[in-house]
Amino acid sequence: MVKTKQTCKKSTGGTAPRVALKLLRSMPVASAAQEMEVCDQFRHNEFCIVCRDGSVGKECLILCDTCPRVMCSYCISIPSAGAHMIQADNVTFKCIFCHVGAERYGRAGYSPYFGFYKKGKPLFNSFLPIRATLEVSLQSQLSSAPILMLHLVLIDHDTTGGSFKLASDFLRPYFPSGGLEFRTIFFDVGSDAKVEKYQEKADEAIQELMASTWTRVVVAITNHTDNDTGDPFVGYEAKKKVYVGVQVHVVLDILLSPWHPIIHAADESYLWLFSCGALINNITSFRRLQAAVINHRMTATIGFNAVRFQPSFAMHLLLAFAELVVIERLAIDLVFPDMLGQSYKLGCHSDVVFMMPDGRGSLTITKYSWTHSELRPWGQYLPLQCPQCGWTNAWRSVCVAKEYNFECKNDACRKQYTFSQPPHSKGLMLELNLTTLIDTHLLSSMFDYAHKCVM
Repeated sequence: MVKTKQTCKKSTGGTAPRVALKLLRSMPVASAAQEMEVCDQFRHNEFCIVCRDGSVGKECLILCDTCPRVMCSYCISIPSAGAHMIQADNVTFKCIFCHVGAERYGRAGYSPYFGFYKKGKPLFNSFLPIRATLEVSLQSQLSSAPILMLHLVLIDHDTTGGSFKLASDFLRPYFPSGGLEFRTIFFDVGSDAKVEKYQEKADEAIQELMASTWTRVVVAITNHTDNDTGDPFVGYEAKKKVYVGVQVHVVLDILLSPWHPIIHAADESYLWLFSCGALINNITSFRRLQAAVINHRMTATIGFNAVRFQPSFAMHLLLAFAELVVIERLAIDLVFPDMLGQSYKLGCHSDVVFMMPDGRGSLTITKYSWTHSELRPWGQYLPLQCPQCGWTNAWRSVCVAKEYNFECKNDACRKQYTFSQPPHSKGLMLELNLTTLIDTHLLSSMFDYAHKCVM
């Protein structure tokens, strides 16, 4: 028997007859969507892979027997005379993604899509029409696998309108049956006594959270860093409200270690570091960060090198992460360039550093830089003002063999700059004069751990 279920719709469109209503003093609470049957083999998606919406009323979601995807009965044109046939024993369903994927990757020849099969043969005499087109890649799902989003915030740090919370709000409609938990923990660990209090607070939260199984864990740490040493701030040492900093590997040990039972039990774990760029720009600090990333065994870690980094500028990158990695379950290392493509304005503000363990005790580290032929030639900064004569809008330029040469328009000055493509870098996207570079080897002098270029 084909397995089906229902999930509340996210879209606002549809058809419904018009009726006249009398306003009542109290309105009855709508009953929860009824789940008709759930496959025990694996957790199926909650939304149709074609239209990316749920199904209510007479419609239902049909569960694929070979993957976690589902399709709604609106997108599939099931013959009315054969609707009862799909409920018969030994009838299986193959979603359009499995069918097209098998053809595209050579696992099957080209053939009409029948969808429903009985004992390996098509259930219906004619092919099954699909009422829509595919909006996501063949590797995508619409997953509602449980996810914990943990935001660790420096005490008295204002996160109003923060991008990490916005990402959780974006994800919320994809979890109609629960499975999305967002927690904000403010930390003040400027002394040993405060560290103990933080650990006790974390332990209490962990005991509560361990009642559920979290397939994905996303941790964001929002704080300041020392401009010279790159040490993250950890709070106040005494009653006097003056921040103190600690070396980054110690900070991550304090903040993350209590959460290891949940982080290490998850299939995927991600760390976002919303800190100013000294954390990465300082060579010693960055080396310690690398050691900590390996030690805490996160699936991937993302950091930024803007001297005065503003987390709100990472909003589009986080939304792309939520959509492509969390919902569609695509591998972050493969889709990260696409994520950056949706957030190019972040590149005007900061380079992005992507760190991922390679499974051999070392890291793959990639630096992404946004480039512009006049503003950021080859990802490097061209001064807004000529530092020699003070003129603004001062540069005339020429590009020869991919080398950009700039000269001050002030004939009495003629200050010059030359920008060449960094060695071992590669352009990822090219549209007019916009390019995104990935560059690993450029940072090699800052690394203690083996790494490779991701080209």
